[in-house]
Amino acid sequence: MKAIIWIACAALGCANVTSSKELIFRGASDASAAAAVSEDTFIVADDENNVLRLYSVTEPGLPICSYDVTAFLENDPEHSEADIEGATRIGRRIYWITSHGRNKDGKLRPGRYRFFATDIDVDNKPVTFRPAGKPYKTLVPDLLRTITARGLKLYEATRLDAADLKKKDREKLAPKEEGLNIEGLCASADGKTLYIGLRNPRSKNGLTRRSEAIVVPLSNSDRIVEISETPTFGEPMLWNLGGLGIRSMEYSSFHKAYYIIAGGPDDDDEGGFVLYRWLGKPDENPVPVRKLDTGQRKFNPEAMVPFAGSGRLLLLSDDGSLLIKVAGPHECMEGEYRNDGTCPNKFLLDPNKKTFRALWLVP
Repeated sequence: MKAIIWIACAALGCANVTSSKELIFRGASDASAAAAVSEDTFIVADDENNVLRLYSVTEPGLPICSYDVTAFLENDPEHSEADIEGATRIGRRIYWITSHGRNKDGKLRPGRYRFFATDIDVDNKPVTFRPAGKPYKTLVPDLLRTITARGLKLYEATRLDAADLKKKDREKLAPKEEGLNIEGLCASADGKTLYIGLRNPRSKNGLTRRSEAIVVPLSNSDRIVEISETPTFGEPMLWNLGGLGIRSMEYSSFHKAYYIIAGGPDDDDEGGFVLYRWLGKPDENPVPVRKLDTGQRKFNPEAMVPFAGSGRLLLLSDDGSLLIKVAGPHECMEGEYRNDGTCPNKFLLDPNKKTFRALWLVP
């Protein structure tokens, strides 16, 4: 395995492309997980590759630096995409979680089952990032062995023991259909617990018949990545989010509250996105704050960043599917150029032309 020791991030000249309503960041399109690094910088993962990028909110544009974790994750080069979907910070450590789901066709891809961490040092300039311990690869199999997971029918949403299903049965297990899809990762206020939020499946309440979002507490995250200790899961929480699943969740020390972005399993679900607030009591349901109708074209909030000492939350949009006007097929991956002269953002060949948007929100 290629050794990864550390990477130092020094400021580069960045294109400052902003508007009064939104911030535009370049170099990535599918912003899926993020965490604050300082009062004005954040690190973000793109779920289409395994590159972590550091950005400035005061000088949006190209990343300050990039950090490819592919070798650290030990993924198969032919199917290297890890599908990183959640991130949260405790002290100097940022924990990351992948979707732990099959691909869009319902095919098993072992590289999509990773729980890992990076350590950061912001005291000295430039900022440095180091991989912490080893990536953990059996989080979901360990969860499936718990009694509570059986009651939530998570086995039926994973079928990890069934690699050769019939096509129609396999496709039902895609993340946007009936398959498992983790998208939320959030540290508790005291840093002792991580909350893992599922976008899919949702649990059917036997009395109300409502679909409820699933949140699984994890209490030994540090030892999991440092010594590969078997995960210790807490009692899952089932939340009524209006039938929606969890797309992102974070704790805001400023508000002394947790914020959850709820959305459907499919990006085109009519329910849209709703912001919820939770005060951290296991027996209480989150309360709706507002519907996230941003007014921007197809803004898909898949990551949320609270900054210490700030009452604002930074919402990041997964913009990989946005259609971008291009000069011709030579700017687009083979087979992805459209007759209307556009190319999906994620398929642009020049990475510096890929963009994702961000909006400030005061909850």
